[in-house]
Amino acid sequence: MFKKSSALFLFTFLIFSACNQNTAEDVHDEIVDKVNEESAGSLVIYSGRQESLVSELINSFSAETGVVVEVRYAKSSSLAGTLSLEGAMSPADVFLSQDPLSLSIVANEDLFEILPQNILKNIPAWAVDPNGYWVGISGRSRALVVDKRDVSDAELPEEIYGLNSENFRGRLGLAPTNSSFIAMVSCMLSQDGEEKVFEWLTGINSLEYTEYPKNSPQVAAAAAGELDIGMINHYYTLRTIAEAGDIPIKNVFLKRGCGAMVMPSGVGILSSSKNKVAAISFVEYLHSKSAQEHFTNSVFEFPLVTGITPNVLLPDTDSLNSSQDLDWSALVSWQDKAVELIAKAGF
Repeated sequence: MFKKSSALFLFTFLIFSACNQNTAEDVHDEIVDKVNEESAGSLVIYSGRQESLVSELINSFSAETGVVVEVRYAKSSSLAGTLSLEGAMSPADVFLSQDPLSLSIVANEDLFEILPQNILKNIPAWAVDPNGYWVGISGRSRALVVDKRDVSDAELPEEIYGLNSENFRGRLGLAPTNSSFIAMVSCMLSQDGEEKVFEWLTGINSLEYTEYPKNSPQVAAAAAGELDIGMINHYYTLRTIAEAGDIPIKNVFLKRGCGAMVMPSGVGILSSSKNKVAAISFVEYLHSKSAQEHFTNSVFEFPLVTGITPNVLLPDTDSLNSSQDLDWSALVSWQDKAVELIAKAGF
């Protein structure tokens, strides 16, 4: 719970063919057979997803296919920057990202292979790069985590701008360096313009907010009665509830705007990869029944493949009010401005 200088914030951020009809239930055996037929080989994965969330899946893929996998873990934004610098000389075969903007940075550098149609058509259009360079693997919604002991439904706003109110002085938490927060601000800029977004940022900064390095400490603070309202991704709250049982916190999904945006985590294959058969099989594996069930039942994210039952703690995606028709590639152009305004506002 600390405040960073604008310069440190900026420094930290900137360095950093045919469609088949198979369901997720059918994919698993085909993946194993395909890789075995082509010889297993090896795979280098750059993962912006935490090791605790995906290592089990990666190890299972390796054990079942015989593919030797090497993984480099770091923040998605940092890995996107590394891939841009490495270009065609990158040792990476696959980029696994927690957010679509990092994937789009790499796509905009023309560093991704176009994925096969049978992979792209597995997933809803909002979670697929329009040019086919990357594909979603799970869904993650922005939400508010609230302490039910101190926050009533009636006092909560319908959109993120409503948090800029004296009613919430000393009651708000956020993680301004988190990539999902930056993505949300980028979305706000694209829809509402610089003046309105900067007014919101400076307003929040003046309300004696509490700063956190990431999302999970906000949830812990709300559960401990130390924070009324945090700005997070939804699954952190659900994981905490699943682990701790009946605790007095809940998610609130806003009714409109970028504070309700649903983002895909996703994956792309580097065009410079020398191991494309194994890479494609890994992407298919992430869409398999076992992997999709892992994402929804262990990580509490929204499954993206048809036929997978979401965890009972998850709301119906049709009930969410995500901003419509978001162009992830276009939002990349707003990301630097988002970082600039966040720093300029004093975070």
